[in-house]
Amino acid sequence: MVKDTEIRDLIIDGEVKTALHLGEKEDSLPRHVFQGEKFDSLIVKDGNVRKIRYGAIHNEGLKRYVYFDKMEIFSLEHLFTSHRKNALTIIRNIAIALESAPKEFLNLETGVFPLYRIFIYEDDGAFLLSPDIGDVLSLLRSEKERSGEINALIRRDSEDNYRLIAEMGELLYYAATGSLPYISDDVRLYKYSEFPLTDALKILGDKLDEKTAGFINLILHAKRQEMRDIMGNNSPSKALSWFISRSLTLSWDLEERKEEDRERIEKSEAFTSFSAKAFSGAKRNTFFRKRGTLILIILIAAALTGTFLYDYITELLRPPVSAGMDQEGVIMSFYQAQNDLMLDDMLSAVKKTDVPQETEISTLYVTSRMRMAYEVYNPMVNAEDWIASGMPSVNPGAIIYGVTDISLERIDEDTIAAHSTWYTPYSESGDIENDSSDVTDPTYLMIYENEVTQVFDFEWNDRGWWNITGAEITSFEQKDEHRVDYIMNEENPSLQEA
Repeated sequence: MVKDTEIRDLIIDGEVKTALHLGEKEDSLPRHVFQGEKFDSLIVKDGNVRKIRYGAIHNEGLKRYVYFDKMEIFSLEHLFTSHRKNALTIIRNIAIALESAPKEFLNLETGVFPLYRIFIYEDDGAFLLSPDIGDVLSLLRSEKERSGEINALIRRDSEDNYRLIAEMGELLYYAATGSLPYISDDVRLYKYSEFPLTDALKILGDKLDEKTAGFINLILHAKRQEMRDIMGNNSPSKALSWFISRSLTLSWDLEERKEEDRERIEKSEAFTSFSAKAFSGAKRNTFFRKRGTLILIILIAAALTGTFLYDYITELLRPPVSAGMDQEGVIMSFYQAQNDLMLDDMLSAVKKTDVPQETEISTLYVTSRMRMAYEVYNPMVNAEDWIASGMPSVNPGAIIYGVTDISLERIDEDTIAAHSTWYTPYSESGDIENDSSDVTDPTYLMIYENEVTQVFDFEWNDRGWWNITGAEITSFEQKDEHRVDYIMNEENPSLQEA
């Protein structure tokens, strides 16, 4: 975010102008910068968008500035301080401007709108810089500044057209807590699990309307299918209509804060504990990426011994993610975590028993992380999403996996049988020749459809939640198999030749 120190008034030709710092006078800029037609910046106030054009480049002493007609603008950092009580309106105005802006103004190469192009206008409006000035600011920002203004906004698992909506949610989180949710490298490396909004507000002694807090958490934690439902078939900017319309129904009763209030959160015991957990998780994930081949070998050995990581994983995440749920809810949470390859979440309520699919999920998770690290490509395709899309062709190397069509049958007070369909990249017949891993034709893969019954036993924990104490798979029968063609294109000439 541009600092207040980079905004100042200058007297030029006897008139007061509002100027933005564009580096030092001696800094060289590409020749094409500010040549030809000027681009408009945007001002949004009371939901109305108007255009404003900069005057010129001006040198003042050793510094270079771009100036506009006199106006009152502030750094976006004021969302947490002097302008916090108007933050919801300000961020809605930002969304209105982005929704109405043409594609060339947005310049969404990364999927998000850089924070160095956004300012607060007057008491509750927004000022968005034109792309030409934004390009210059980008050249002058340090790597650390660009990371905090662009990279920290991007979740790798977000749908591209959802990222502007996510950015608005992250700005609301910033206004409430004084920090962007994913500003920490550790948080980004560890499942993008931000410091809980409710915990930050509790430290400050603030209370946010439950509906508004839920709205922020929904945006930050939306699953892929939820993202698609929210954005529909809209472009990134037009998808913001969802955010704008729903924000109009929310209340925002947070008062202004001081800079030292940010430190209150960062120095709190709760935040220290959270940071330690994020650091540990990030370190573990980084290790997996750097030592991917070794980890895969260990996991193969673990598949033979059946003992890998059990004691370690079952000690994580207290209370479990399913705390407060009934037995049926715990099972659905268990399978959701299995589909998301979130082993920690899947095992968080499991006690005193082995889970048959534990090694399978570990292997798939590490495989996907290795591919992400070395190929910048996530091979995992959620089976439910794939079926909903009509079972289309997939990219070479994709892995289709997931549990669908779950139905629950109560056996007794503490036992439930879960009947479901599993889509796996391997056959349970024991015939290796039937497995997709051994298919010599690289133009397709085989997916196996299996009918599975898994019986869950439950025990009430004296701390107040249900634990899974048994998860035996009593039936696993292959029902069908599907040949899925690979997408053939010029980027895969070897496949075309096959």
